[in-house]
Amino acid sequence: MAKRTDWWWPPAHPRTWAAMVGAVALVALATLIGVYLSHLDRGGRHSGFEAGAAGVPDRVDIVATINQVNAARNDADLRVFVSVTGAYAEDESGVYPKQDVTVSTSSLSTGELAFPAGKRIVAQDTLLDLVGGDIADYPFDRYTTTIRFAADVAGKPVPTTLAIIDSDPGFVTREKADGDVYAPGFDVQLRRTRGTFAMVWLMYVIMWSLALAVLTGALVMGHRRLGMVWPGLGWMAASLFALAGYRNTAPGQPPIGCLLDYTVFLWAEAIVAFSVVYAVLRGTRVEVAAEAEG
Repeated sequence: MAKRTDWWWPPAHPRTWAAMVGAVALVALATLIGVYLSHLDRGGRHSGFEAGAAGVPDRVDIVATINQVNAARNDADLRVFVSVTGAYAEDESGVYPKQDVTVSTSSLSTGELAFPAGKRIVAQDTLLDLVGGDIADYPFDRYTTTIRFAADVAGKPVPTTLAIIDSDPGFVTREKADGDVYAPGFDVQLRRTRGTFAMVWLMYVIMWSLALAVLTGALVMGHRRLGMVWPGLGWMAASLFALAGYRNTAPGQPPIGCLLDYTVFLWAEAIVAFSVVYAVLRGTRVEVAAEAEG
């Protein structure tokens, strides 16, 4: 008897063709939606959003980049790059000041940044304190703070510009300009990205679905008096630990005790644990009864 080699292609039935075309279209649509959401997240970031004395020829320019938001510590890593323009610079590069430059910051951990005259200016890191917000509200937590800088050249205040760049992929920034040409600043709000929200909502659906699936399996095993179904019990026990591992993949690594735990994770773990115990008790009862009858 000849062996068939065309068992799957080309599809013989029109419905098979329709199903394949529909699957390809669904994958393409999901990909396009993902690209659109990613574009929205990138579009929500501000790069070079400036405040201060932008039109003054002799000034100090400051660019502050929010590299990483540490929500659990209520702070953010800020990298500050300073350059001088016009009469305050030795050359056109703007990285060699003629006189000592001191930059005062709104950071509670780093009060001032010093740049000696004649030496190349290099970027310095500081911590931005988040005075508003609580990670216990994850993933709906939002944080507020104020970023403000003021520059002195040889001990005298000078016009200053400030630009904020948001580079943390887990947060988007909303800024409102504040201050004047000598002490420019922003009132900043940091919130989770759409990608984070999408991932967390997917975790909600998966955790609840898995927990209810395990509960359904346990009820079926008990109702049909199947006894100790070891593969089923193994799947249930594995789900208990899989949920814990999956929860730890939440974007931003929120600590245990946040809103995500109280609304889905702890409930899912409790349901799965109950299902395992229920299945074992009902299975043990059936096995004991069968042994007694035999």
